Order: sequence, then structure tokens, then C-alpha cells
Amino acid sequence: MTEEFRKRGPWQAVAGVVLAAWVVLTAAVAETGTPQVLVATAATGAMLCLCPVAGGLVARRVTGAVPAARLRHVFVVLEGAALALLFPFYWFAFSVEPVGRPGALAVGVVVSLVVPVVVALVLALRTSLLVHRIVVAEFGPLVPDAAAPALVPRIRVLGTLLVVAGSVLSVSVVVLAFTSPSRWLLLEAFGLVVTLTPVVLGLSLTRVDDVRSARRRNIGAYIVVPTAAGYAAAELVSAGGAAGMLFGALVLAATVLLIGAILVLREFTGSWERPWRVSR
Repeated sequence: MTEEFRKRGPWQAVAGVVLAAWVVLTAAVAETGTPQVLVATAATGAMLCLCPVAGGLVARRVTGAVPAARLRHVFVVLEGAALALLFPFYWFAFSVEPVGRPGALAVGVVVSLVVPVVVALVLALRTSLLVHRIVVAEFGPLVPDAAAPALVPRIRVLGTLLVVAGSVLSVSVVVLAFTSPSRWLLLEAFGLVVTLTPVVLGLSLTRVDDVRSARRRNIGAYIVVPTAAGYAAAELVSAGGAAGMLFGALVLAATVLLIGAILVLREFTGSWERPWRVSR
């Protein structure tokens, strides 16, 4: 498995370069009514496509199970970076408008940008999963049963950090709502929901009794909220000036916080299991 993983590294790097070039070329030749939004979409999409490029280059150094264990966190970081970049790309992409049709969606351009980005995201996630399997196959579970009880306090500390950071972001959104035009109030309510999501997750983690109960948390569902709030983020960022950019930054910060918490929790539990399945 290790040798196959090492051999696929150069091919993945080349594929990532091709995907990034696809995104840049599409943005260069496309004509839209929102060129600045198109540039932001292409920039975030190209950066996401570079994550599998970096993963492919690092994969060349995985010559055995020991290097795989040592470099595993690099692939986890690249996985998190790809997931974090997906959200601003998604928000910008669905604000790309065709020429002469404000408020509409440039479907052809968006589809041409989304396809390579989704492929790059799958490559980044797949690489991280393969490294995890190599390490587990050689050394056994990342978190043995004997070490699991010692991780419970760390999980609770993670929950406390999420509550504190999420509360700060939520207060910031409320302050922004009081200083912004009233017509944005509904959109900013979506932002408040997103920034409260880390608080809800943190409160859930502060009550875990063991690693197994942490594994059973439906952690992935917390990403549904910022995904659904993408419309609000896109509208305010594209039309809200400085206040809209600040709103987008707060929503993105909450999203990155959630992604980081999910990856850290997976490290604590040492599990790639589906979070909605009861661990046996």
C-alpha cells in the first residue's frame, strides 16, 4: 500500500496543476457581469487545487509506515485547508452573474469552475484517508483503548475553546447588525446562526464522558449550517462594502473554526468512522 501511495504522488501533483490551470483559464476567458467576484472565485478555487499538488509532492517522501506516521499531520492540514477554501469559493461562485443580467447566475461559468475544484477536494480528502489507513494497518488504532480515557479532558478543553471563540464571533455579528442598514438584518441573522454553531458544538463536547461518546457525535452536521448560509455571505460580501467584507470574514472564521474542531476531534478519537454510526 505504501509503494502504491508513493507512486500516485507525482500523478496527483500533476492532476492538481492541471485542475488549477483549468480554473485560471476558465476565469480568464469567461465574460461575466461581476469580474471582481469571478477573480475572487478563481483565486480561492486555484488555491484549493494546489492542496492536492502539495499532497502529491509530500507523498513522494512516504517510503514506509514510519514516514507515513511522521507526515500524516501534513496531509491532515492540507485536508483542512482544502475544506476551508471550499466555503469562500462556494460563496463567491454563486455570486457570479452573467453580462447584462444582474441577480442571475452564470451557470455555465460556475459549473466549469466547480468541476475541477470538487475533483481537487476529493483528491485531498482521499490522500489523507489513505495515509490514515497506512498508519493504522502498520501500528494499529491511533487511539488505543488504554489511552482513550486520558483524551477526554482534552476534548472538553476543545469544547470550551469553541464556546469562547464562537461567543466572540457571535457578539461581533450582533454589533455589526446594529451598525449596518436594516435591509441586511435578515442576512446578518444567518451570520449569527453560523457563528453560534461552534458554541453549540462546544457545549456538546464539554459533556462527553469518553472517546466513544465523542465518536458518536454527528459532527459533520455542523457544516450544514455555514453551507446553507452561503447565500447570505455572498450577498453581503458582494454588495455590502466594508461591512459586508467584515461579515464575510466573521462567517469564514466560524467555518474555519468548525473545520479545525472536526479535524482535531478526529485526531483525539483516532477514527475515520462515519460520525452518525455508533462505534462498536
